Amino acid sequence: MRTPTILISLFLSTLFIHYAVAAEEFPLKFEELDTDGNAVISKDEAKVRKDLKKEFKNIDKDGDGKLDLSEYQAYEGKGRFEPPEDTETPELGAAPTE
Repeated sequence: MRTPTILISLFLSTLFIHYAVAAEEFPLKFEELDTDGNAVISKDEAKVRKDLKKEFKNIDKDGDGKLDLSEYQAYEGKGRFEPPEDTETPELGAAPTE
């Protein structure tokens, strides 16, 4: 009778670990981090992500103790691909050029 209980506990533990790892790998949206809806992320709200907790002072450029949307976006955009400035973006419907 104990075997099913142990198996269920093992399954739930594995599931919990999977979702905890997934949350670390995939950043939450600003709105998901701003749990009180005041348009800023407090130090307390940032604790759900280890990287935000660790880098909070560096991300908080104006030093007000909160992360606004622009500070968060600047942090999230670091190291991401950005096309070279001389890249032209064709207009919608334009024929391809060679």
